[in-house]
Amino acid sequence: MRLAKTLSLFLLLNIFQLLFCLPHALAAGIFSVYLAEDSLSVTAENVPLQTILRELAAQGIKVKIDPAINPLISANFKKRPIAPALESLLKPTSYSLLWHAVPDDADKPSIQLAAIQVFQTGKKDQMQTLQPRRNEVITKNSKGVFYVKDEILLYIPPGTDLAELRKLLQSYNAILIENIGLEGLLKVLLPENSDVFAISRALKDKLDLEISQPNYAYPIQSPVPYGTGTPVPSIDPGSYIPADNTASIAILDSGLAANSSLDPFVISSLDVMDPDTPITDTLGHGTQMAYIASGLVKPYGPEDEHKPYIPIIPIRAFDDNGYTTDFKIINAVNFALENNARVMSISWGSETRSDFMEKAFTYANARGLVIVASAGNEPTGKPVYPAAYPSVIGVGALEPHGKTWENSNYGNFVALYAPGFANLPVGHKGDPGLYAGTSISTAFVANSIAGYLSENPAATLQEIRDYLNRKF
Repeated sequence: MRLAKTLSLFLLLNIFQLLFCLPHALAAGIFSVYLAEDSLSVTAENVPLQTILRELAAQGIKVKIDPAINPLISANFKKRPIAPALESLLKPTSYSLLWHAVPDDADKPSIQLAAIQVFQTGKKDQMQTLQPRRNEVITKNSKGVFYVKDEILLYIPPGTDLAELRKLLQSYNAILIENIGLEGLLKVLLPENSDVFAISRALKDKLDLEISQPNYAYPIQSPVPYGTGTPVPSIDPGSYIPADNTASIAILDSGLAANSSLDPFVISSLDVMDPDTPITDTLGHGTQMAYIASGLVKPYGPEDEHKPYIPIIPIRAFDDNGYTTDFKIINAVNFALENNARVMSISWGSETRSDFMEKAFTYANARGLVIVASAGNEPTGKPVYPAAYPSVIGVGALEPHGKTWENSNYGNFVALYAPGFANLPVGHKGDPGLYAGTSISTAFVANSIAGYLSENPAATLQEIRDYLNRKF
């Protein structure tokens, strides 16, 4: 559980996990839950108790409850001490609170809430663990834009009176979730089958909002298989000893396979869909990119004696169907920043432009994270995001002999072209072998940047771009 004193713009984006962990059925009304170090804030109008407890579960509290217990709760309080706050919510039931000691900065343990148990008297055996998850339903409109059904994202400057917004949302029978972790970011849950595009435009116009948009979704970009390649030589993990100043790469992709033999390269990892489980990769794409970003596999191209082995931070941001969303992306960016990544490799893209995604990458870039993204495997000349955001370095692909790959996208947003053919020991929804794509080029450029930053840790973004222009 994060402490309130650590609040800063993206540092607390872990709270984004709670924003897609609500149950399918919600009562209309205004709803927010925020747990700080020693206080609880709740706003709820006829909201099922289990909905509130799911929010606490999403913020790190273990919750067990009898499924038959689910009264409607109305509450409105801020920063109330946790014990009396929960008493006011749970008093119609029998319950127990479990606490644990956590060291603070003064080496004196503080007592923090660890678990909640809600039960019928004498029937504790009927309790079940409450899962903090809401299944997102991803669809697309007639223009081919993917988005999460019945969800809208808003950005309102901190300190703005939300009374007018709340009143307007009530007319839509919508629920407002306030995310205190990122000031100004709000999420709106609409009734089933709502027109998220029309409602987001209406909210923006009526309230003059800075950002009002659907929660966009993005499919993963597949590299192109070119047939069977030669076996990839193995590396002795003992030969990989990163220096203390080695810059690390966060790989925002489909995860990392458990049998990839890349453990010596991994310094941290995250499964955004299920942060409490070890990272996996059912698609293979993220594992492919991890081989290249780490330096274990090098694309075909000009010989390069400087082949750095780089520590990696694999982040699974795509589900088993190959989709991610704005919330998952922002959560991944936050994890990369928290774990001191210097480079982020994004080997996918979409023609859908998102104000929230651009805001996230702009902030991360200002914090020193160098972001590279693939330009796309269709030569349309149209901008692909995130590669086309100003804070991101867009990468196209070269064939082994240095010619631009015929399927590589192009345009003013493409900063450079890099080798894009590689023999990979794992396939993407297929067999190992020779693959091509701007995704490969991107991971290779990320590896090069990390190697340069390891030797030049104080390099500016312009110096990094100059280095890439010389190298490629």
